[in-house]
Amino acid sequence: MVRLSRAYSFASFVGIAIVAIALSWFYRNLAVEALVQYQTLSNVELTRTVANTLWPRYADFIANAGRIPVEHLATQPEIARLASELEQKLYEVNVTKVKIYNMYGLTVFSTDARQIGENKQDNPGFRKARNGETASDLVFRDHYSPSEDEVERRNLLSSYVPIRPTDDGPVEGVFEVYVDVTALLDDIARTERTVLAGVVGVLLVLYLFLYAIVRRADRLLEQHEDEERKAQQERIRHLAYHDALTGLPNRALFKDRLQHAVDLAQREGAMIGVMFIDLDRFKVINDSLGHERGDRVLVEAAARIRGAMRTSDTACRIGGDEFVVILERLASADEAARVAGRLLEEFARPMDVGARELVVSPSIGIAVYPGPTREVDRLLKDADAAMHGAKEMGRNRYLFYTEELNARVQETLEYELGLRQALARDEFTLHYQPRVDVQSGRVVSVEALLRWRHPARGIVLPDHFIRLLEDTGMITPVGEWVVRQACRQCREWHLAGHDGVRVAVNISLLQFRSNSLVYAVRRALTEAGLAPQFLELELTETVLADDMGQVLAQLRELRGAGVQISIDDFGTGYSALSYLTQFPVDYLKIDRSFIQGVGLREDHAAITRAIAAMARSLHLGVIGEGVETSEQMRFLQGIGCNVMQGDLFSPPVAAEHSADMLAIDMLAAADTRTPRGRRRRAEA
Repeated sequence: MVRLSRAYSFASFVGIAIVAIALSWFYRNLAVEALVQYQTLSNVELTRTVANTLWPRYADFIANAGRIPVEHLATQPEIARLASELEQKLYEVNVTKVKIYNMYGLTVFSTDARQIGENKQDNPGFRKARNGETASDLVFRDHYSPSEDEVERRNLLSSYVPIRPTDDGPVEGVFEVYVDVTALLDDIARTERTVLAGVVGVLLVLYLFLYAIVRRADRLLEQHEDEERKAQQERIRHLAYHDALTGLPNRALFKDRLQHAVDLAQREGAMIGVMFIDLDRFKVINDSLGHERGDRVLVEAAARIRGAMRTSDTACRIGGDEFVVILERLASADEAARVAGRLLEEFARPMDVGARELVVSPSIGIAVYPGPTREVDRLLKDADAAMHGAKEMGRNRYLFYTEELNARVQETLEYELGLRQALARDEFTLHYQPRVDVQSGRVVSVEALLRWRHPARGIVLPDHFIRLLEDTGMITPVGEWVVRQACRQCREWHLAGHDGVRVAVNISLLQFRSNSLVYAVRRALTEAGLAPQFLELELTETVLADDMGQVLAQLRELRGAGVQISIDDFGTGYSALSYLTQFPVDYLKIDRSFIQGVGLREDHAAITRAIAAMARSLHLGVIGEGVETSEQMRFLQGIGCNVMQGDLFSPPVAAEHSADMLAIDMLAAADTRTPRGRRRRAEA
């Protein structure tokens, strides 16, 4: 850090020195110049006064002195008389030496007789005076002889003065007058020192005053820099222990806070808990709406989590869309449930994300110690397991950890690990369940149902792994594989003589969002050599309600290519006539839950009748699925639903047995599965 006081002191001392030197030089030059001018005027006046009385008598001698041998010049009687008269004239006048030159620079006279006869014709002062101008020069002499005595260290002013008989007459000679100005220069030096001391004193006072101000500023700057340094350190520490996006503590700080909560609980004998929160289908939001809006969802989610917490709780973001809340000093597990309930209420409100509103639900797992979680080190892991259990139960809920739940979660993790290799290892297979026209008894279409041949658990139904495929993003490649396999199988049925059979495939919402569905369907049809009208794509109402613009564009393209479209599980989702009028749909499938309740609940029967009537009015085909009894079959026939699917006719069968399924009379097969048919077979 640059200290202002140090820089100011250095700059001030340099400035004072410069001012002092400049002032001293300026004052001395000005004073000396004034002294020279004044003394020169005095010398000129003095010279003219002396010359007026002496020059008429000695002018001829001075003019003709050049004819006298130099060695005899000092002995001339005129020299003695001139010296005597000058001594009288200059008595008590501050003149220390006088020299008289003729026009050729010969020193005709000098009060110092040793200098008589010297030639000064090259002297600049003499030459200037010979031309009619007075020239003065300030000189210093270590040794000086004003007369017979020697003096040391004198400051002299030498003036060369031209001599004219009249004011405008020609120059006839030159006087050189020496004046001792040592005392005057000493006075100038003393005055200079006095003035300089006064100025420096004023500057020092000003320096001290400003130094006090600068020192105060220095302390303020030091204080500010200390605060900035501390703030910077705090920011660095905050970045190290907090999530940059949401501002919540991160995983590193979570561990520290959890350890603090554990220590406190062990000292006080209190109960603590960990609440693991995961946003449902966040990957879908991120992929479809973009990362910027995904970040807005995370920020809003963090704010709502903070809003639902108690003051003693700590919320952290430990990665992606995963949040953790440390619950301290729990009175009971019910208190944790109340916090989770408030959190679900907070998330029930739509989020304003850009130009649209979203409802983002959380799945919450809670682990409490002491309780089912017997080791504090397992709190986070057990809460995570409970969160996965909440997702399996349908999402948008909270679930407490139990041992049974842990076993189920472990099974899910095992499935997830196995699914990542299942496609490459060719462990997936398709089973097929027929749809029967009960008026003719023949199979009109077949639904392809995915199965997983697990190496340890055998055949695994899709209920156990479809959601995992969606969560891991593997639903798109697996879904494309299903379409290819179903198209190949349907082409084989046609080649075997069953050329009127259609194959139906379930399509996930994520396959629409991947924007590769249309291309995958076209490629599968081309590779199999199957006409498009023999492929039916089944969609749930959830798909239609998610992003109408994107889904509608792809459905129209598929429908335009000749592919059939059906809505699966109709009546259980977002049923609305507007969907049916906007989307190019061919069939409605009545959900099995309504059909199985036909003989038990009148409302289910009413809903089933309404769906069938609506399909007829919209000129759509209607399919009843999950038919298991002859009573259900007759009810569907009675409301005009003649295409049915269910175990009454045939359970799903493997591909190698599908050709046999197509060759038999499905009504006869259905009759053998009823109690009456089984009795007839027994009697026979």
